[in-house]
Amino acid sequence: MNSAQLISATLATGAVLVVLTTYPYLATAIAYRDRDNGLSYIVFLMGVAVWNGLFAAQVMDPRPIVKGFFFSIATLGAVLAGVGWLLFASTASSTPSLPYRETIYRLVALLAGLEIALAITNPAHALYWQIAGGSSDSLAFTVIDPNVGYWIHTAFLVALFGAGTVLFGLAWRRGTDVRYTRSYAIVGAATTAAIVGSNVFFTGTASLAPLVAGSLTTIGWVQAQQKRYLQLPRPYRWIGNFLQ
Repeated sequence: MNSAQLISATLATGAVLVVLTTYPYLATAIAYRDRDNGLSYIVFLMGVAVWNGLFAAQVMDPRPIVKGFFFSIATLGAVLAGVGWLLFASTASSTPSLPYRETIYRLVALLAGLEIALAITNPAHALYWQIAGGSSDSLAFTVIDPNVGYWIHTAFLVALFGAGTVLFGLAWRRGTDVRYTRSYAIVGAATTAAIVGSNVFFTGTASLAPLVAGSLTTIGWVQAQQKRYLQLPRPYRWIGNFLQ
């Protein structure tokens, strides 16, 4: 196995592991669906799961056209994850209120729906990308020739993840729930940077962005577990402190 194959296998394995965490994370999110931003977390979690799952699925079939199909669905997951992240950040009790929230929500929903429709129907119009003519069956991930829609998609993802990260950054600066707002801000910035780096320098091929986004869902799960621990009766908390 050469270095390129090793990197591909590592990225695909990491993406599969992210998908496998969906069940326990989703179970926790459902338990907290009526609190704070539980429903937003569910949307974000499902988007990250689809993004990672279809990203990893590209290695299952050697045919470029099949890889391209999986890549299209992964794009849908990325958009859903971006929308979920913005909703999650803007509905958290620790973050400042989002100005013109209702207007922004309507605009984001409209743009997300339009982009998903165009990305899924890309084979008919090729506004987003074309499968590269020199693609080889031996390559693990899709190789594309990006068109204007691909760059609009990249800018949209950066805007969604960047906006959510700014909200958590402001909360961190104000000292609100510092432990988690700091983690969300740092990993959110890392996810945004991974989207830019992967989409610009590795168009349609290997990407770190889905895996880094999976770290954000992990932080949410840890936060929910911590809240559950703090809500236990005092004798059980004593036991927990002793075990720690």
